[in-house]
Amino acid sequence: MLRTVLVFAMLSGLIACKNNDRKAEAKKEETEAGGITAMFKEAALPYQLADTSLQKNTDTTSLPAASIAPLISDSIKNNYFGIGAKIKFTPLTKFNTKAETYYVVKASTASKKGALVMVYDKDNKFAASYPFLLPDADPSTSQASIIDKNLTITKTISQRNGPDVTGEGKEVVAYDATQKAFSLIMLDVLNEELTEIISPIDTFAKTHKLAGDYRINKKNIVSIRDGRYPNQLLVYIHTEDKSGECKGELRGEFIMTSSTTAVYRQGGDPCVLNLTFSGNSVSLNEEKGCGNYRGLDCPLSGTFTRKKPQSAKQTSDKPKRK
Repeated sequence: MLRTVLVFAMLSGLIACKNNDRKAEAKKEETEAGGITAMFKEAALPYQLADTSLQKNTDTTSLPAASIAPLISDSIKNNYFGIGAKIKFTPLTKFNTKAETYYVVKASTASKKGALVMVYDKDNKFAASYPFLLPDADPSTSQASIIDKNLTITKTISQRNGPDVTGEGKEVVAYDATQKAFSLIMLDVLNEELTEIISPIDTFAKTHKLAGDYRINKKNIVSIRDGRYPNQLLVYIHTEDKSGECKGELRGEFIMTSSTTAVYRQGGDPCVLNLTFSGNSVSLNEEKGCGNYRGLDCPLSGTFTRKKPQSAKQTSDKPKRK
């Protein structure tokens, strides 16, 4: 009897171990692309996908939803496809680089279709995802997205009234390996009047060669003014996505670490934020701990272009003819 109990206990232990192994393997598959990479055909860059092409795509190949769905943000799954929607994932194409592999995936339900980009690192570990193309229900608009040879993604939406284009919106992003996230480079919203953010340090002195106003649009700005010392910059940062739900804001003194770099690092503050200047632009790189200054999953990042200062109209000393 005792021997039977021991054998039963050993079998139960083996079954439990196998179940745990299966759970661990399933969890591993959620973050590794090894099991699905063979299902994608590699394409050359640039790659473009229009809403009409996406709607016409009838490929029935299916990716395991249990592996893909957890890697897509809830905001996309719930807001675009609907809460609890049963989403089918289909491979479209992939692009290999030395450091990452980009997978373009079609996501569809009975009523909607979209396309997503998923990035995996060189070890086949999941890094980030991004909504590549999410067509709307407006018959007057058309959308297209393109990945260029530099792996920059440009999403364009055009609105027409008959044969005439009455408006155009554009969003440009790029994957940032240091952040393992996509950073916004430029945003022009279609037919939407943006209220311009006024920098609270706007009237401060700006004699430093890097001082000025850098922007992506009216709601994404980096305002730089003179610091208290020659090696300091006073900086105000405001970032905001087009929905207005993902915001970030920071004001503080940055220390110049070289002629083209500066860092925000204050005692007692876990936030470390880097500025990198290149030509007429500045890039943000959140190194760590800046959650107090932004929303969840809203990293302080992006590349901002310097706004040309408005020059006063020159007046002539010559008397005007009467």
